[in-house]
Amino acid sequence: MQLSMENKLQLLCDILDEHQSNVSGSPNEYAQLERLAASILAQKELSDQDIQDVLTSIHQYGKEGSAISDCSKHIDDHQDQISHWINTVQQNI
Repeated sequence: MQLSMENKLQLLCDILDEHQSNVSGSPNEYAQLERLAASILAQKELSDQDIQDVLTSIHQYGKEGSAISDCSKHIDDHQDQISHWINTVQQNI
């Protein structure tokens, strides 16, 4: 079953919210964020530049996170950005 754009955006929010709330994540979650953001960007359904910039940032966050050993520090370093990303994505659901 293929996820709709709304489902993908909601899943991004859910994962980011979990990271922010628990200050923990796994390499698999980071990889999933990276794949989801890339998939949404590839569909070109969202024309707003703000959401495209946020998705690009989430993609980079996921890419970096999947390659580091201290996931908690990576989340801590991005706390303010994660809040902004969640808000921006939720506005586009």
